Amino acid sequence: MTPALARMFPSIRSAGDLLRACGPAIVLVLVCAAVICIAPGILKWRAINALLFDAAPLLILVIGSTLPVLLGCIDLSAAAMASFSAVVVTLLVPEFGSAAVPLVLLGAAGIGAAQGWLIGRLQIPSFVMTLGTLGLFSGLALYLSNASSVALGAGVAPLDFLGGRTHGVPNAFLAVVAVWIFLSLLLRFTRLGRDIYAFGASELAAYMSGVRRGLIRSCAFAISSVCAALGGMMLLSQTLYSAPTMASNLLLPALVGVVAGGTAISGGVGGLSASLIGGLTAVMVRVGATIAGLPGAAQDVAFGIIILVAVAVTTDRTKIGIVK
Repeated sequence: MTPALARMFPSIRSAGDLLRACGPAIVLVLVCAAVICIAPGILKWRAINALLFDAAPLLILVIGSTLPVLLGCIDLSAAAMASFSAVVVTLLVPEFGSAAVPLVLLGAAGIGAAQGWLIGRLQIPSFVMTLGTLGLFSGLALYLSNASSVALGAGVAPLDFLGGRTHGVPNAFLAVVAVWIFLSLLLRFTRLGRDIYAFGASELAAYMSGVRRGLIRSCAFAISSVCAALGGMMLLSQTLYSAPTMASNLLLPALVGVVAGGTAISGGVGGLSASLIGGLTAVMVRVGATIAGLPGAAQDVAFGIIILVAVAVTTDRTKIGIVK
């Protein structure tokens, strides 16, 4: 690494650090270049517009899932929460109208906060807790919808907005950008954000410094659940009906987006900008695979490989005493 680069980026001390910092962006550029070579028409505004519209639910799940990962936890229930929220909204709209949307978002926040609190209170690993709630939300969605699609009633203002466009740009994507900006500012300039990074770097040290672990964990999982519910509503605004498994295919790509962007699964390293880059990479991989005519199973194989490589590269092994 040259002295000039060292002065410009003091936190980057070696070529390896530089590669880890720039690697996700380089991968995104390479994936985009490959997709453009396969389908040059994707550069047209109409194609880009459609891509942003379709990508919004996945990107909001990636953003929300980043918060628990920064703690060194994981939320496997995000996609199930998205499907469950969409089903509940369609069932509540006839009674509550547009108010069903904020009611479901508030409910999602409460459920997420309860998950975070129970993880700490019962000392249950986050992947076990959220794997259980994944099954719970999936089962409830199937039960409430009678395992069938439920049509959305007309005149739901928040969903009409998410399904619309402003100056030709999908409102759902604008909502993703707004959430990303808000949470980025929260992580950077508030005590909550600093405590999240401190918790992820060392939970014991954070506790000894006065960080309220239960509150931080609850806040992170509440944000994840709200983003998941918002993702479900974005899907609902696109299809105008809910299905109990409508977001189930987003779980793996959402995790890919988080770890492929460089957010360490061990916690304390990464951020929302990195995850957004990873999320866009996951979107482009899906698009490229679809254009190339690859089956869904092949996409899952690709995402699985990406997760394994990304976790191997980003995990801080100094936090791991024994591998079980």
